[in-house]
Parts: sequence; C-alpha cells; structure tokens
Amino acid sequence: MKIKLLYILVSSPEDVYLEQAYVSATSARRRNPQAYLTLLTDTATEATLGSRGPQDEAFRALFDEVVVAPLDPSLPAMKRSRLLKTGMREYVKGDFLFIDADTVVMRGLEDIDSVEASLAACRDLHAPFREHPHRRATINMCKRFGFDVSGSESYFNSGVLLVKDTPENHRFFALWQENYLKGQAVGIKPDQPSFAQTDAALGFPVQQLPGEWNCQVQNGIRYLRNAYILHYMVTNISSGEEDKLYALNGKELLLRVREKGLEPVEEIIEDPSKGYALSVRVFAGEDLYFFQSRRYKWLRRKFRSGKFSIHEWVLKANDHLLNLFR
Repeated sequence: MKIKLLYILVSSPEDVYLEQAYVSATSARRRNPQAYLTLLTDTATEATLGSRGPQDEAFRALFDEVVVAPLDPSLPAMKRSRLLKTGMREYVKGDFLFIDADTVVMRGLEDIDSVEASLAACRDLHAPFREHPHRRATINMCKRFGFDVSGSESYFNSGVLLVKDTPENHRFFALWQENYLKGQAVGIKPDQPSFAQTDAALGFPVQQLPGEWNCQVQNGIRYLRNAYILHYMVTNISSGEEDKLYALNGKELLLRVREKGLEPVEEIIEDPSKGYALSVRVFAGEDLYFFQSRRYKWLRRKFRSGKFSIHEWVLKANDHLLNLFR
C-alpha cells in the first residue's frame, strides 16, 4: 500500500497508552506487512522509550519511522497529545491514514489507496448529526467557544483520518490547532468540536469515509462484519460499566501486556471480535437515547447486581398488586 499508517503516542510509565498503541500497531503490521508505519511522539515520551519495560524494543521495531516533536514537557500529557494530533500534518510528510491507539486493525488496509478524498473521516457514533446520541451535549459544548454546530449534517469522529499531503490540508490542520487551543482555553478538552468548527469554517472539505474504516464498538454493529478498524473508544465511559463491553477498555489487561508481552491479547489480535464481553445486548431507537439520559445514569449509579434495592422492591410490589386486580 502507498499511504502511510500513522500512530501518535504521548505516554509515561503511569499510563497504558504505549501498551494500547503496541496492540493496535501489532494488528496493523500483521495484517499489512508491506505498509509503512510512522510513529509521531514528543520529546518527553521518546525519552522514556527503552526504559519502560521489556516490550519497548518490540514496540519500536513495528515502525519504519519515528518522528519526535519538540513539545514543552511541562504541558499536561493530554494537551501534548492534542497538539500532536492537530499538528500531525506539519510533522509528518506524505499521505497518511491516522489511527487512534484504542483500536484493533481487523484486515488489510490497502483499499485506502483507492479512496479519492483528500481529507476524510467517519461519522461519530455512525449517525447523522440530527440523530447523534450526544447531540444536545455536543451543541452546548460547541457554543462555549462560539460555534453553532446544530446545522451540521455530519459530526465526525477523529479517531481515524485519511489525510493527504495537500496545501488545503496544511491550512486545515493549522486552523484546527488554532481552534483547538481556543476551545481548550475555555475548558473544551476533546478535539472533535474544533475539528467540526474548522470543517465548517473552510466550507466543509471533510468527506465521509464508510463506517467500516472506523467501526466504533458501541454503535457500529452494522459495520462490524466488514470492518477494517475496530475502535473500542476508551472515552465516553459514563457509568464505569461500559468498560466491560470490550476487553481492551480494562487497564488490567494492558498492564499484563506490559509484563508479559502480547500473549494475553493474542486471541484478540487474531480475532478482534473475541474482545467483546460474553454477554452483550444491542439497543436502538428510543432505548439508545434513554441510556444517554440523566435518568438512566442516576438509576445506574443506584443499581448493584445482587444487592437489595428499595426501588426495585416497590416496583415489584406494584406489579404484584396490579396482577391481583386484572
């Protein structure tokens, strides 16, 4: 394949982002042995590689190129990561497919060479924005830095991005970083709101990739069969239980990768569907919106499996009384 595969890493021994990237890049390399893999990192992270554990050397060996950006090491790790992401077009030469670390590559990616778009991404949560489960929260977040996203047809997920080396894309990324920093100044931590703002400001140059290129684990079941990349998305975990949907959302498994190498995750790399929990139920329509509501989140905090609940007892008694008079 002609297009590079790009990963970004900002990490320290206190987190498991390197282990995430190790699993994802391994899956990419195994299914794309001829691909050119690039790692973009910062000076603080690069200084720790080689001293983090026995997996460091194997991790670095996956990449054909390591690009180190001289970012201020005193900046918070999240900000350094976002600066690399919004600045990656300036740091990395050539066309590339950016892939978030919280992913597993499911098959060969050579088809990306035939995609004509200059800049492309998949819809966030695989929904048009009018049906986006977090539509109201996203609109309110964007309003905080003066951007009205309500009229947008698509709100894109930035976890997988096709980016070609064009003057227009260099301008896009320069403005994206500028908009991200403005949003960050008022407390907007995600980079997707500023990505949407930049897309709108430049006349909507971002084209839509088919959902198979960024199959988001909670909402992408219709794309799973033919998915190129499975994105298990460690963000948007609202109740503390969603991390059980996919095994790699759990820090414990990634810590085992640090200690033992890839052996604990070989089954998932070989067949990414094996990462799903054994018991899963799919929801759609109004149920989907209910599970995003404050009512559900309140109830979820109150629920503990196997533990007596006065709320459950009252509802059960009510059902019993209604059955007596039917």
